[in-house]
Amino acid sequence: MSQAPAYHRVAGSLRADIDRGRWKVGERMPTEAELSAQFEVSRNTVRQALDVLHSMNLVSRQQGRGTFVAPHGLSHMIGELKSLTEVLRERGFVPGNEGIKVSVDPHPPIDAVEHLGSSTIWRVDRVRTTDGRPFCDMSSWLPDEVGRRLDVDRLTAAGSLYSILKDDLGILLSEATEIIRAEGATAHEAAALSIRRGTPVIVMYRWVSDNRGGPVEYARAAAPGDRYQYLAKLRA
Repeated sequence: MSQAPAYHRVAGSLRADIDRGRWKVGERMPTEAELSAQFEVSRNTVRQALDVLHSMNLVSRQQGRGTFVAPHGLSHMIGELKSLTEVLRERGFVPGNEGIKVSVDPHPPIDAVEHLGSSTIWRVDRVRTTDGRPFCDMSSWLPDEVGRRLDVDRLTAAGSLYSILKDDLGILLSEATEIIRAEGATAHEAAALSIRRGTPVIVMYRWVSDNRGGPVEYARAAAPGDRYQYLAKLRA
């Protein structure tokens, strides 16, 4: 018998219903009282389950109106230096990669050249997926001493570049600077993400260093605005 808390069971069932399209985006879900009766649990348990779905950006809760199915997306809190694989798994998605390519880039972006300071720069391209669906188009540029040690098969099996850097190469990431802005999808991104060229996408640029201050990665990731968002918590 499962030892998972009751609210996890309720959240999992509701998420499955949302994934199956039982309720459309923007449609109001059953009330807490109705869900409490359906699952034979307390309203507090239902509230906890809805909190889980809200944290995953699957529902929005409107005071006095109820709970509504939200546009599917992923939230990532600013200030967290994590791999996308970690973020996806923490939020209940199954992460994956498609079309992984590792090669020397003869014409890397100027930002990659300035950050990495390597005469030879490697590029890792892949399309990240969630539950088997394209999620974002991602490219990473790495210095020669890192890039030449990467193996496509190993990266495919591990699923995460950052886990390879840590577990296989002993590189401990410590700090990153990010710029996030909206851009129009390129022809390549449109094809990779099954969207129209020029569709607004959220683009993240990241400069990553290890625990000794050495440059490790320059990255660019582009995701449609309805599939990804950044969250910032501010305090007075």
